[in-house]
Amino acid sequence: QAPKKMRMASMGSGRSSGGSISCRKSTCGSSCRTRAHRGRHGQARASSFSFKDVSDEPLNESLELFSPAKINLFLRITKRRDDGFHELASLFQTIAFGDSLKVTPLPSTAIEDEIFCTDPTVPCDERNLVWKAAELFRKKTGNKQKFSIDLRKEVPAGAGLGGGSGNAATMLWAANKICGEDRPDSDLLEWSGDIGSDISFFFSGGTAYCTGRGEIVEDMPPALPSGYPIVLVKPALPLSTAAVYGKLDVSRCSDVDPEELKQRFYQEALMASSERKSVTEHPPQDLCVNDLEIPAFEEMPVLAKAKEELIATGSYASVFMSGSGSTMVCLGAHDIDTNSKFQAEGRGPKDEDWLAVMTTPVNRKVGEWYQNETDLVVDDLGDDVSS
Repeated sequence: QAPKKMRMASMGSGRSSGGSISCRKSTCGSSCRTRAHRGRHGQARASSFSFKDVSDEPLNESLELFSPAKINLFLRITKRRDDGFHELASLFQTIAFGDSLKVTPLPSTAIEDEIFCTDPTVPCDERNLVWKAAELFRKKTGNKQKFSIDLRKEVPAGAGLGGGSGNAATMLWAANKICGEDRPDSDLLEWSGDIGSDISFFFSGGTAYCTGRGEIVEDMPPALPSGYPIVLVKPALPLSTAAVYGKLDVSRCSDVDPEELKQRFYQEALMASSERKSVTEHPPQDLCVNDLEIPAFEEMPVLAKAKEELIATGSYASVFMSGSGSTMVCLGAHDIDTNSKFQAEGRGPKDEDWLAVMTTPVNRKVGEWYQNETDLVVDDLGDDVSS
């Protein structure tokens, strides 16, 4: 049987632009306000969000924002610190796959924030990073404003895509605009380190070299060209970050200098551009180092099989794991073989299929938040929904 391919399609029309798998639109809109309402609808995703023009004045109405996910183009773990954390060096990139937040100021009589989420597995209380971000904003500014937050989740947990961290950063930015505090992004970046390591990155322009625990952020030029094809492949089962770090042995990590990786990444990007190389030729596999792959593959061996198979197709410039997993990232082509052998493993407790997402990089302008106007294809690898 010939391999089936999944290619870019328009979310607006639901029609394929040449591939055999079309996408299903999500039918859960902003009116879903039931706490922890189930809203994945067969893993369908819509990619268009509405954005409001904001001024420096406080807003008395809702603000709806895109909350992007991220990938780690390379991730080096250089040492274990005395405080129990690990020292890392990583090139981060935001992508046009993510969640959305609708933030509304509550009346002054409100005594606490309200969180409503489309994913019933996400806590809607002080355990949620969005809740922590709202509390952090009030602590740092002295502003007493409480918020109603509608969180539409698309990014799975345990994926290594920073979905929760992106939500927290988006909440901080929204609260700053709604309350008219006009604090610079540098303040928000500094504050965010109090509640998480990866949150700070999202206050960059969308591409950054992050060190320390991840809270030291060096803004970088876009690492990939606009529209560059990215495929995310994730098993139905999540992967515990704590379990991955628990198996990490720094002595088994790569010895390549992360500064050298960063320099080579941009040098080879310029060379690829000047020589008009195909997108399937950059970045090369040896640049996309992830030191967490060794413990992650031990914890979930099917990820090693998936990487090996995906590389063997010859379709991509590079294949690697994002963050602590369990998402595999394929750079350079918008197609995926839906008959891959690895799909037989890594399925969920209810026999859920692997998730595949076709996306692109996204960056933001100074003074604006991330906007997503890119059409995406999101589907289950086991589905055959061609017509």
